[in-house]
Amino acid sequence: MLEGRCPKCGKQFYGLALANPRYQMCDACGSGLEIKDGDKFIKGFSPFSSDNINISADTRKSPEENNIDF
Repeated sequence: MLEGRCPKCGKQFYGLALANPRYQMCDACGSGLEIKDGDKFIKGFSPFSSDNINISADTRKSPEENNIDF
């Protein structure tokens, strides 16, 4: 069975669903999990820590001024 642990808040997760990237993120803080499969470790996926996603918006501006669609 796969075991996951959040490196940020320490919350633990268990189950085969951890093999799916959809379930490799901590539901408490959004960090990618550290997943253990036997003696092998897997770095979980989190869109909040992804290298290819960069969101920077000026919080002093309205969504329209930052070109954000809702």
